Amino acid sequence: MGSLKSGDAKTMQYGTLAKPENTYVPRIQPKWLKYDRRVLHFTGYFKESVVENPNENYRIRKMIIYYYLNDGTIYIMEPRIENSGLPQGVFLNR
Repeated sequence: MGSLKSGDAKTMQYGTLAKPENTYVPRIQPKWLKYDRRVLHFTGYFKESVVENPNENYRIRKMIIYYYLNDGTIYIMEPRIENSGLPQGVFLNR
């Protein structure tokens, strides 16, 4: 009540905005924040030797490799080919 009587300008203002609570932005962003949702995509292949078939010496199998920058994990998969008779799909999961 004393401040109202003295006419202090700071307390007499109406509609003042409160400061936002979480406005801190670090100078150097952490790796998980800087590279969030960033992925490197590679395609590759490897040769698989075939010993049970005399008509072919090797098979070339295609791979897709994803490298996630935020945590450094790798995901490797082979695209599924219908009726190939080979086990295909995920080779290495995150």
